[in-house]
Amino acid sequence: MREPRSVRLTCSRLASVTSTSYPVVEVLRARHTGYLLFTSLLGRLPGAMAALAIVQLARSTNGDFGFAGLITAVYVVAGAVGQPLLGRLIDRVGQVTVLVVSGILSFLAFTGMALALGSLPALAVALAAAAGVFTPPLEPALRALWPRLVAPGPQLKAAFSLDAGAQEIIFILGPLLTVVGIAVFGPVGNLLFAGGLGLVGALAFILNPAPRAASARRRVDVSAQAGVRSPILVPAVARVAVFTFGIGVPVGALTIVATASEAARASDGLAGWILAVNALGALVGATVVGIRPLGSTPARLLTLCGVLLAVGYLPLAATALPTWAFMVVAGVSGLMLPPTLGQVFERIAQLSPAATLTEANGWVVSAMTLGVGAGTLGAGVAVGAAGTDVVGWTVLGASVVTAVLALVALPERVAASAAVSISEG
Repeated sequence: MREPRSVRLTCSRLASVTSTSYPVVEVLRARHTGYLLFTSLLGRLPGAMAALAIVQLARSTNGDFGFAGLITAVYVVAGAVGQPLLGRLIDRVGQVTVLVVSGILSFLAFTGMALALGSLPALAVALAAAAGVFTPPLEPALRALWPRLVAPGPQLKAAFSLDAGAQEIIFILGPLLTVVGIAVFGPVGNLLFAGGLGLVGALAFILNPAPRAASARRRVDVSAQAGVRSPILVPAVARVAVFTFGIGVPVGALTIVATASEAARASDGLAGWILAVNALGALVGATVVGIRPLGSTPARLLTLCGVLLAVGYLPLAATALPTWAFMVVAGVSGLMLPPTLGQVFERIAQLSPAATLTEANGWVVSAMTLGVGAGTLGAGVAVGAAGTDVVGWTVLGASVVTAVLALVALPERVAASAAVSISEG
């Protein structure tokens, strides 16, 4: 007996739904993606471990907070300088050579810094700079591979969002691994442990065929790379980098805001929980856009995402909230970070020639790092000078910086039409 038409339609719809995968699932099913994401995250762990590891080692040797802050800042700034430089090398000679050499040099610098910090502080600072400069550029390397590994459109959007969200796992695991490393290996051994993870991750990453294939293509096309200028000289790329700096400002300020809130509430350990909940919110945001990628283009979404990110941090200015409510708004403030970074990565892939894509991603990584550093420094100076009473104003200032710099991401044609509308009004 023939089935009624309504039954056939219902069955066909059910079959269509069950055969349709979410974009993030399709990304993880694609060849090489899961392995490359995991090894990249493993190699990036020192970035989330080193700051705390260096501070703890410096404190255990001379107890000087000032020196601990100095050597940590040198490491962070040197890393921001090194990423685009190493990215440019990758675009010229391929991923394999650069990742192997930089991984080895960074590990050796970590080793020397750990051994010299107690007796030769000046040498330790120099080695901290070397460890930062030679940090393997796994983050830009992976993002340069995404367009080769997954289909354009929803899958590529999901890949960039997955990358941004997975990075939050690093900043959850990094401090925990540092605590475990100090307990197991001691302060010196823990720094070697952090450097070793970076080297292992870099070496494991390049064992995959995808980075080797990309390197082989670079060697074939090396003559075509000679006259290519740096992508940061492209105005549109520079505007996205400035926008990304703005994203990092409230992220960096949150560290001080969380610490000040812990002190004001006399609740030991609260700062760690605030940062962890913020990272959890970011994971939720990454999951949502991984399942349902944003529908419009990055050129149109960047500014909107930046403004929403800024607005999401504003409730943290309400420092008088009950602790449970403050934790909730800390989670909410993290929601928009992966979607916004996902748009940044996709926009950079659109704007940069393939020959300079790794360097372009390196500039974005550096911009974010410097933004985080500026937010931490600015908030620290403000709270240090005026006390915890200015935490609300600190949050407001960081959000304003993000919102203002979000205007830089406007496409030229949209900015021009907006200017015309303003002048006509």
